[in-house]
Amino acid sequence: METRWLHTTSESFPALVEASAKTCVIPMGCVEKHGLHLPLGTDIIHSSHIAYEASKLETVCIFPDFVFGDVPGGPAMPAGSISVPVEMEMALLEQLCDQIARNGFEKIIIYNGHGGNKPWLSTFLRNLMNKKRDYVCMVADIKLQAPHKMAEYLEANGTGSIPELSPEDERLLLDYHEMGMKIGHGGMGETSYLMAIAPDSVKMDRLGIVSGLSTGEADYLKDAGIQIMNGGWDVNFPNALSGHDPIGCNERIGRAAVRMEAERLANAIKVVKEDKNLLRWHANFQKGW
Repeated sequence: METRWLHTTSESFPALVEASAKTCVIPMGCVEKHGLHLPLGTDIIHSSHIAYEASKLETVCIFPDFVFGDVPGGPAMPAGSISVPVEMEMALLEQLCDQIARNGFEKIIIYNGHGGNKPWLSTFLRNLMNKKRDYVCMVADIKLQAPHKMAEYLEANGTGSIPELSPEDERLLLDYHEMGMKIGHGGMGETSYLMAIAPDSVKMDRLGIVSGLSTGEADYLKDAGIQIMNGGWDVNFPNALSGHDPIGCNERIGRAAVRMEAERLANAIKVVKEDKNLLRWHANFQKGW
């Protein structure tokens, strides 16, 4: 069954709503620099693809991508980055959720692939409670499978348990896990996803030119209990890269990572589809409106 909203005809749309148990997923990302080796659209590219793959495992409607997530603006923005006001993002998302509900959905999952969206999405969920609505909205953040979760799976289930991997791939992941490889923005996790989804967009020859390790420049404020914008991330990671270089990452690792994350998301979707409490809790909260 076609699960993508934009690929569904108006005639067949009600059947998709029914097969999805009135549940819809919004892939969310942003447009920003990811070091020198990954594309600007990394976050929405992997979120959109994995959401669609998950829908093949657990039928759910996939809404059009919410591309323009929160990226701090200013004159020093890297080339190609897109920044729009958070107020506009929140207003647009609210209107989109209302339209999703108008079309018959009662449960909306925002599948977020950009860490910078987390603060405003938390506020967004809170703000939705200030007006009577006939739907519930929730957030599922993407999880990075490579290398640590994949290495842990290999340790628990043995060699060959991730069929996409070669023995050399297994050794690489286990070695990175043992050394405590730092991953994050543009690191091994995101690089693996893009290696599987859009390998031509990954420029592995650009690794090693800039560092993805923290400068620690803003740590003294955190240590003192002071919170500043982005927790000082922009100061500590001026190259828009966080973690060790993902040397050795390849398409095999990427395909395994995408499959494992799609399976994890499909399970989350299944839980939401079958849940009997969310709408009841929502209705109880709204009593008196």
